[in-house]
Amino acid sequence: MMANTLDEAYVERAARRTEDALPARPEGPSPRGRAVVSVGVLVILGLLTGIAVAQVRGRQAESTGLRADLLSEVRDRTAQSEDLSGRAQALRDEVAAAREATLGADAAGRILATSLTALGLASATTPVQGPGVVVTLDDAPAEADAEVTALREGSVGDGRVADRDLQDAVNALWDAGAEAIAINDQRLTALTAKRSAGGAILVDLLPLSPPYVVEAIGDPAALELGLLDGPVGRRLATYTSVYGLRLELVRAKDLSLPGAAEPDLRIVVLTVPGGPS
Repeated sequence: MMANTLDEAYVERAARRTEDALPARPEGPSPRGRAVVSVGVLVILGLLTGIAVAQVRGRQAESTGLRADLLSEVRDRTAQSEDLSGRAQALRDEVAAAREATLGADAAGRILATSLTALGLASATTPVQGPGVVVTLDDAPAEADAEVTALREGSVGDGRVADRDLQDAVNALWDAGAEAIAINDQRLTALTAKRSAGGAILVDLLPLSPPYVVEAIGDPAALELGLLDGPVGRRLATYTSVYGLRLELVRAKDLSLPGAAEPDLRIVVLTVPGGPS
């Protein structure tokens, strides 16, 4: 009895014949070929990355150039607006001087001049002078603004003065008995609009830059108490501690506020049905 009935030499010969009958396996690329392929792939990736970086830098350069052009145009337009505003004020002063000289010639003219002065005070077109308070609102410093994480709803930024802050402060001063108010030398009237456009606060379409200086003529003690001790003052004080805004109020013995531009007069003609044409 044998455990292996086949001769070992026969088994070895049969195994060799089987290997010879199998198809030959294709040989893989050589190490040098693989290195060439890898280098080629890296070169292509480098070219694509370089092209992408060049395109991004080109777009950034175009955007920076466009932004610089827009800023330059804004500065030029602002300078032109300020120049025109100064010329308009000079012309208004000339007209006022000529009107006073003409109306002061007789009694009827003086009565008319008194009525015009009262109308000018009511419409805020006449310059005024007297005691009052000066309220300064300013944005938070850059380092303080960067530390603030909570955002105020509807505001331009967390550490920036919003248009509604100025609106609330002005309304509180009016409510406290202010007779005349100006923001950054812009006299406020009953028709003055205060709103924001982008990152700027506009007062009658004129952009203002911080700090925002609100000058109010009236009883200094009453104005100070009405603003700081009221809900608006407490809210602004909270903003100073939470968001880093700056709020200052000082009393002034003598303030001089310019007159606002005279409003455009409009005539409205109403036609009554059945009445005379």
